[in-house]
Amino acid sequence: MKDINVFGPIGDFWDDAATTASDFAAQLKEAGGDDVTVHINSGGGDVFDANTMAETLRAYKGRTTASIEGLAASAASYFALTADEVVIGPSALLMIHNPYTCCRGEASDMRKTADLLDKLRGTISAQYVKKTGMELSEVEALMDEETWFTAEEAVERGFADRMSDAAPVAACIDEKMLGKFKHAPEGIASAVEEPAGEVEPTMPPSTGEPATEAVVDEAGAASRVVCVNGAFLKVEG
Repeated sequence: MKDINVFGPIGDFWDDAATTASDFAAQLKEAGGDDVTVHINSGGGDVFDANTMAETLRAYKGRTTASIEGLAASAASYFALTADEVVIGPSALLMIHNPYTCCRGEASDMRKTADLLDKLRGTISAQYVKKTGMELSEVEALMDEETWFTAEEAVERGFADRMSDAAPVAACIDEKMLGKFKHAPEGIASAVEEPAGEVEPTMPPSTGEPATEAVVDEAGAASRVVCVNGAFLKVEG
């Protein structure tokens, strides 16, 4: 049995506590096909890192379990759903919402960035639909509202397979990140123990200046950077 911790933000431009797709892939490779439990307490982060981690987890040959032990919000929520079994702690929370970013430039830059966000929304919502069996329209409505689920609600809606009997774990979220969410449950701020999570936009402003090349991570996955109108952008989920 191999244990992998995803505690804190997802993506390599956050801080030393972040989990990157290449780090995660390396840990899965070390597991060598043994059963793996991924312990999750994350407010989310870079959508492309999360997507790569999800696909890596889905392709793993051994049995995988995602254990949501404090918070699985934003990009961390759909990453968690790709495990063979999703277990959520009794005090844990799960949150889904639409991807967002910022953009600077001409009207055409704004339109292309909006188109990119729409495509990303579609890839994210499809993962929720696959796991829960809900209609796409219902999932998208929940994303539009930035919906938070308790453990019981997550199991009831199909985001998690069962609740664990583990001891409560505080949600991983900091004040700046909390301020970006629209409908965070009352009292969640009291669960803050250490600053961790999405404290900056996951997609830097588009300058319209051309970039020279895309990046490929160590796992051989597609870069987290996407070209829009000549500028490479990062996006959060």
